[in-house]
Amino acid sequence: MNELQVFSELHKYINSLGPMEFTLASKSLTLGYKPISFNGRKTKFATLYGEKRYNCLILHVDPGNLESNKGKMIQKEVQELLNFDIKQMRSFALKKHEVFIPFEVINSKESIGILKDFIRQQYNIFNK
Repeated sequence: MNELQVFSELHKYINSLGPMEFTLASKSLTLGYKPISFNGRKTKFATLYGEKRYNCLILHVDPGNLESNKGKMIQKEVQELLNFDIKQMRSFALKKHEVFIPFEVINSKESIGILKDFIRQQYNIFNK
């Protein structure tokens, strides 16, 4: 799968999870997703970055808590599932409360299926 296919497939999947508000950045191919909840809470759940420097999905696993290490723990889990090391693939600073998944590791139907299951699990935790 090429990176544009991955971006498109993930965009469709994230929108299918439930009521979702998304925003498109004005100067880049970047989409942010905020689930719409019954209590009116709108917190960012995911971001798709289509820029060359990033080209990844970011899951915001503990939004608003910049000191949380939850992202680091979940990052290790997803790296084992998809067999990659983000530090070897990207040079930007990683935030401790976010999970980074480069598009290039999603190179088959099997890996997109694994990632979709992982996203669903994180979405269910996020919406509790």
